[in-house]
Amino acid sequence: MTNNRQAALSMAKLARLGQTQSEASQADQLAQDFDRIVSYMAILNELDTTNIEPMYSPMVDPLGPRDDEPRPSQPQKSEAILGQAPETVGRFFSVPRIF
Repeated sequence: MTNNRQAALSMAKLARLGQTQSEASQADQLAQDFDRIVSYMAILNELDTTNIEPMYSPMVDPLGPRDDEPRPSQPQKSEAILGQAPETVGRFFSVPRIF
């Protein structure tokens, strides 16, 4: 199987998994984009990360987590927010049932 044929099959499989449809004219461009992404991942795999601690986010929270303490509500803000809702019941949002 040729490399172009493999790329076309991979793109068709990705489109099916992503539940998308693509034009035949886009298939070549998508295959090239996909190839560039995979090539970049191969470059990243060459990096030495043995002394780097895993992170769930690149952002560092300078303030840290706040204490979880109850605070009094602010009714004026609640009323302003509820005033923007399409429908309310008392002091709650009313949403349509989905089941």
